[in-house]
Amino acid sequence: DVANSRAAVMDLKTFTVKDIIEVPNTSGPHCAAFVTENTEYLFLPTRFSVPLGHQYASLDEYSEKYRGVMSAVTFNEKAQKLHIAYQVALPPWSYDLSDAGKKISKDWAVLTTYNTEEATTNLEINASQEDRDFIVLFNWKELENMVKEGKYDNVGGQKMIFPEKHKGGIYLVPVAKSPHGVDVTPDGKYFIASGKLAPLLTVFSFEKAFQAIEKKEFAGERNGIPILKYESVMEREVNPENALGPLHTQFDDKGMAYTTMFISSEVVKWNPETGEVLDRVPVQYSPGHAVAAEGDTVSPDGKYLVSLNKLAKDSYLSVGPSHPESMQLIDISGEKMKVIQSSPVDPEPHYGQMIKADKIKTVEVYPKDENHPNAVYNQKDARIVRKGNEVHVYGIAMRSKFIFDANAKRPDVIEVNEGDKVVVHLTNLDFDEDITHGFAINQYNLNMEIQPGQTNT
Repeated sequence: DVANSRAAVMDLKTFTVKDIIEVPNTSGPHCAAFVTENTEYLFLPTRFSVPLGHQYASLDEYSEKYRGVMSAVTFNEKAQKLHIAYQVALPPWSYDLSDAGKKISKDWAVLTTYNTEEATTNLEINASQEDRDFIVLFNWKELENMVKEGKYDNVGGQKMIFPEKHKGGIYLVPVAKSPHGVDVTPDGKYFIASGKLAPLLTVFSFEKAFQAIEKKEFAGERNGIPILKYESVMEREVNPENALGPLHTQFDDKGMAYTTMFISSEVVKWNPETGEVLDRVPVQYSPGHAVAAEGDTVSPDGKYLVSLNKLAKDSYLSVGPSHPESMQLIDISGEKMKVIQSSPVDPEPHYGQMIKADKIKTVEVYPKDENHPNAVYNQKDARIVRKGNEVHVYGIAMRSKFIFDANAKRPDVIEVNEGDKVVVHLTNLDFDEDITHGFAINQYNLNMEIQPGQTNT
């Protein structure tokens, strides 16, 4: 939730949100969400830099008082709670996209930056002055150990690592200006960055980066973070002819890369090992992100890719000034790509994941839980219990009625005194898939869903 600096975790058994965390010291976690190999951490870097603790600071003090904070978040699966383990006070830049390492790079992660100029006005112009920005390359295991050793400051109750005070674990890699996506290849050997203001794709080698770090092949530092020499880490530059505005890359089962081109409105297929361009297909229009079938994993499926287009123009029926935008399904199973379906979507389709349907193991009906203190599984047990001015309703919903008190003259009526506190517990007694009930109280902003077999309060 970029607008409110929050992140949520969803249970894929029920497709319901289990927890939401507000991320302090940040302004819009646009880089999120990317996770380490075994979900040790979810990383939430900020999109925009702000003063720590959201204290006021003049923009004239931007370089001194503002920071771009990255949060390392853990998820307790048993308690179903998100928790901020630690934060890192990065330089006052903007952080765009990110990815976690795989296999040989599994202890590492990368994220792109722009506005390394630290501009504070007319950003489209002033944040694009330098020829290069940076990729932040960090070793999360090293950072984890630093926290264990107490190498952090306490900022508003958060453990905050300041790279200028506590060295190690974080490095900068120069990259073509204003990069958008940075994507790790399925084999974990390379990370590919797209400089959207330079028609250039750059393939970087993790192995070369590790060697450069070991040999201390640095070209200065920013905010205490060493800058690796570009030529020490770069594997190859790829510049497809007449392709403009590279943004985001996905992968197939043969190791081929698929990159969206925002300005030339196309998807380009190319080989990361050689840089050879293999195919290109036009899309409508201006694609930002793309998602391939399991394209972020170590074993992509290789059959389909969806281009998430930012513009559709007159492709669909007009519904006013805000047009439906476009997602296009592309068959990538053969040598040549082919657009096979277009769908209108809300603006602006932004990132996605595609996984095989048989990996989703949903709960069709909630099983009975005889130990649930608020559940009622026999309509005869529906009752209303008064404790002083607190009233508890143990009711049931079924097709198509409520029963709140089985022994009352009107079993579907809750009668209380003005000023009572009323707590309603409802069990859906329809143990049949897709029979969902709802309970609302008009003008009280209350609207509850009760799935088959579920008890909700």
